[in-house]
Amino acid sequence: MGRAGYWGFNRFVPHSGEPSSMNLPCPVLSERLESEPFQRLSTLSLPREDFVIAGSAPLFIRGLRDEISDLDIVTYGAGWERARSLAEAHNAPYGKVESVPFFEGRIEVLNGWFPHLFGTVPALIARAEIIGGFRFLTVPDTVLWKRDLDREKDRADLLRLSCSPRRPPLRRIKVLARA
Repeated sequence: MGRAGYWGFNRFVPHSGEPSSMNLPCPVLSERLESEPFQRLSTLSLPREDFVIAGSAPLFIRGLRDEISDLDIVTYGAGWERARSLAEAHNAPYGKVESVPFFEGRIEVLNGWFPHLFGTVPALIARAEIIGGFRFLTVPDTVLWKRDLDREKDRADLLRLSCSPRRPPLRRIKVLARA
């Protein structure tokens, strides 16, 4: 059996549920946590230990993207039950997961995030980086799903990252087979 995980910036990151300890060479822009999407997220009263912020927000919080139009929140357990108690769930467009939209879609709460890449939500949360009390998907995990989805806007993010003086080259990331 091979190890399950991926290569991220010249080091192996296992899918073992262990948190990522990557020291990224780009700053955290904590003041961005005061922006409107994060303030609205707080009003939902989701238990912070039960969710991770995904989508492009991990790039935004690190100054690797100038703006975001929404927040993708991946949760399970009490967080998912709380979201479902506030609004109706429906099928999400990617993966076999459900979604609950809030604030005209500005916040989307999902019960999975590319399970074929990351497995369970608890494993994804365990690898997250904690910034300002919120768990964020790591930049390498963000790159992984953006490469998999391969939309035009994701390719633009990846190109911007590969040209950024704050980032090492991204060409070394690859998916390995799950055991």
